[in-house]
Amino acid sequence: MERKFATVDEAVGGGDCVIAASDDAMLNLIKGAVEAGISATFYVPRGIAEAVMSWYWTPERIKELGVEVVSPDELSRIEKELGFKDVIHFANRTPCENCGHVYGAFEFVEQGIRAHGREAVASVLDMKTAVLIRVNPSEVSICPNCGQRITRGALKLGERIVGGTEVPHHYGGTSAYAGCCTGGQV
Repeated sequence: MERKFATVDEAVGGGDCVIAASDDAMLNLIKGAVEAGISATFYVPRGIAEAVMSWYWTPERIKELGVEVVSPDELSRIEKELGFKDVIHFANRTPCENCGHVYGAFEFVEQGIRAHGREAVASVLDMKTAVLIRVNPSEVSICPNCGQRITRGALKLGERIVGGTEVPHHYGGTSAYAGCCTGGQV
């Protein structure tokens, strides 16, 4: 028990907040953050992550956002070129309106490595009991081909480029990284 509180003290000393709450309270906190547009990262037990994913990632939302299962070819490329396995299961594919390059799961993982470092990505993927959920992430997709911000909506099957305003890349679905939830969509 002392080690548990030492870890809490270390996290708080580093500027982070730690919340202990019932499952229902945590689900309400996460849902409230999503609906209010608050950007936060939650590290939760698997059961809470599964509950969030079931009410957030409905078949209707998946279709609306153009989210699809990451292809075996893209997963293989992520593993071979970036060195990560089981890092992402679903994502949307967003075309860069500047150069046409499509930003997908590979580009998302690559940008995560550039932004947070390989060690941070590996640490999240190595979590055994905690699951990371991003709520209203503030990162913007950056095209690795031309370096421009991607400001259009997702590319949906059968369409060339779908217009829209700047939107986050939608992704997730691993045992340690549940994914993102964005407000205004609940």
